[in-house]
Amino acid sequence: MSTALASDSRPRVAPANLALRPIQPEDEALLLAIFASTREEERQLLGWPDAAWDAFVRQQFSFQHTQYQTAYANPSFLLVLCDGEVAGRLYLDRNPSEIRLVDIALLPAWRRRGIGRLLLESLVVESDANGIPIGLHVERNNPILGYYQRLGFQLEADKDVYLYLRRPSALGPLPPAQDFAPWVGTDFVLVLPRGAPPASLRLVEVTPWKGQRNQVCSLYFTGPDIGRPAHDTYTLVHPHLGRFPLFLGPVTGGAAGDLSYQAVITRLNPLPEEELLT
Repeated sequence: MSTALASDSRPRVAPANLALRPIQPEDEALLLAIFASTREEERQLLGWPDAAWDAFVRQQFSFQHTQYQTAYANPSFLLVLCDGEVAGRLYLDRNPSEIRLVDIALLPAWRRRGIGRLLLESLVVESDANGIPIGLHVERNNPILGYYQRLGFQLEADKDVYLYLRRPSALGPLPPAQDFAPWVGTDFVLVLPRGAPPASLRLVEVTPWKGQRNQVCSLYFTGPDIGRPAHDTYTLVHPHLGRFPLFLGPVTGGAAGDLSYQAVITRLNPLPEEELLT
């Protein structure tokens, strides 16, 4: 990836000035120019004659373009536009377990103006809103590495020249127990680890009760057998309650082919004043 994020005297780009559009066959010359601009340091280092270098870059571009077109199941190959002008490219692949950032590359005139930062931050918002992590490869010595780390990307695999980084989507706080009651009969998405497809759990009952020292609310869900440990903390997503952790365990009952799951939310009662004074 070849986006420069450091600031300089060039004017910054506002989000309203940016747009994305899918690449078209007639964009090949533009895409070649974007690719060639990312290899300029290599060109200066090698000092090849122009004709030899141009032939090499065209060959490398063709290899990369073909590989990108065939390697991803659900790709979005986009041109980045700024005030209607082509500023670079943004290649993504989305699946239920990951938003893969395949490549960001900007033409020299558009670098160091905050475009890469805006694109990355928009992906972070998408990731957190949908509960899907972002993954990417970056060269070990790329100066953008520190910025990725500040955004929350973590090292997942060391692949020699390249590092594979992943940013988990952010979890919100557990909603208060009373916030679940209006959503009985609605579905929650249960996010499963290791890239497994998410499951759907239906909230069928909310049962509050009070103990001497605490207030307890039991949540009962029905859903498929997820084949996971009996009790564990899972991530649930609901369109109105957001994305949050919940400790779940299977219980008896449930419709044919389904299991019932229970979660218990406990809130301690405040101590009486006389006990606080003893």
